[in-house]
Order: sequence, then C-alpha cells, then structure tokens
Amino acid sequence: MASPLYIGVDVGGTKIDAGLISGKRVLKKVRVPTEVKRGTKAVIKNISQAIANLENEKAKGVKGIGIGIAGQIDVNKGRVISSPNLPKSFRDVDLAKAIKWTFKKPVKLENDANAFTLAEATYGAGKKHNLIVGLTLGTGIGGAIIIDKQIIHGAHGTTGELGHQTIVDYGENCSCGQRGHLEAYAAGPTIVRLYKKLSGKTAEPIEVEKRALGNKDAKAKEVFKLMSDSLATGLANIINTLDPEVIIIGGGLSNVKIFVPPAIKLARKRVVYPTLTKTKIVRARLGQNAALIGPTLLF
Repeated sequence: MASPLYIGVDVGGTKIDAGLISGKRVLKKVRVPTEVKRGTKAVIKNISQAIANLENEKAKGVKGIGIGIAGQIDVNKGRVISSPNLPKSFRDVDLAKAIKWTFKKPVKLENDANAFTLAEATYGAGKKHNLIVGLTLGTGIGGAIIIDKQIIHGAHGTTGELGHQTIVDYGENCSCGQRGHLEAYAAGPTIVRLYKKLSGKTAEPIEVEKRALGNKDAKAKEVFKLMSDSLATGLANIINTLDPEVIIIGGGLSNVKIFVPPAIKLARKRVVYPTLTKTKIVRARLGQNAALIGPTLLF
C-alpha cells in the first residue's frame, strides 16, 4: 500500500522549496523566490504559490502540508514568532492558519533544523538510534534534539538552538544580536570575515575554500583551522551535555573536508570521559530532501 501524500515546504531567506512527498520519496519538487524585501504578505503569497505549483491530479489526495522555517516557532498554534531569514515584520504570524484557509488542508509548522533532524532520525543517518542531535551548518547554525523519534521543543519551543551556545565570552557579534556564539565562529559568513581579517582580501566562501585546498594560501588554510577549532568546542559541549548516540551534521558546509572532519577529530579530544569519544558524529544521508520530508512527518 502506497504511503499517503503530503506537501513539504522549506522556507529559506532567498528561496522556497516545496515537494510532493510519499513516505521518504520526493515525487516532485518546485522552487520559487522568497522575496523577503517585499514584506510579509509577499512571502506568504510566495509560499502559497510554491504549494499551488504542486497541485495536479496526483496531488488532489494530499493529506496535509508541513512547513519548515528557521527561527522560533509556536508549533501548537502554527505561528511564526520570529525568523532570522524573513522580514522583521514577519513576527507573530499565523502562517498555518493562512495556508490552511487557502488550501483547505491541515497545516503543520516546525523549525527547519527540527524538521531536518526528524527526517534523518526516521529515514536517514539516525534511523537506528534513539537519542539524536542534528546540527545544520550553513549561513547560520541550527540544531535539534530527537528522542525516540520525537522532537524535544522545551518550555518556549527553542530547545536545540545549538548555534547559539556561547564559546567565547564577549566574543564576535552573532547574527542574533548576542556575542561569542558558535554561529559567529563556524558559519558561512565567518569564512569571509576571517579571511578579510587575516589577509586583508575579500573573497567568496567557495573561493577561500579553493585557495585553502590549493595549499598556496596559508591565510585561507588558517580560516578553516580556526573554524574547525570553534566547531570542535561546540561539538564537545553537545557531547558533554547531552551524551547523544549520534550527532548528524547537515547543511552546505557539512561537505567541506578541511572544516568538518578536523573538527570532529578535535572534539573527541575535548570530551570529559573516555567513553564519550565513541559518540558517533556523521554526515546527513538525505541531502536537501530532508528539509522537505521532515515537515511531512509531523502528521
């Protein structure tokens, strides 16, 4: 018997991806721009457009729509409290209600890192484990904690904000407005900032990575050495605090070999007990599909 059909949506700062999902299969995908600068109404309209683009004869049997968004989400009320990727006006927005009114389908909202980790826990790198931590490395750093295939939300719906653990007292400014957070030392923008600081030159992250791999730019190599050191501290903190069975790392920076593998190796040297060195730290298996599959698992 075929799995029920759902629509999964991943709302990012520049693009909105939507997929027609059956179990762990993505049957069809579409993409539209987010258009953050046009404001809240435009973003909601574009989310609706992405969903509408999936509607066809096959999609008429869709049971529900799941949406993943970065930031603080009230999952019980289907409300976006705040999101770093969306307009400042996008606060306390009843997004689930708006989408449900348009499509007459049940709608679930979830933090995007939570959704990613739930997908990996169900179908990916964490399917054989019970206590799972997810970490997404990209423009920002997201995190999630899953126990027995259930997302842990906490008292205010913000459990798992692992990118906002303090690793340096009064350190670099973080995108959230605080200082010294892991995200300020190990996310995408860090590459540009550190390279400028060390070399006096400006370059895109991919170019800095190429220069580091080419072994001809010592400053580029130093960038990733410093970032690995910071990520190692964050990983060791997670292991020491939560003792997870596995940490699953995803996001665009998870593939950078001169960044993540050295951090994993160094993190094992910073844990409090020898037994914790055995904690599994692995790359995500579902790729970009996790962001679409995850929200549909909320039903």
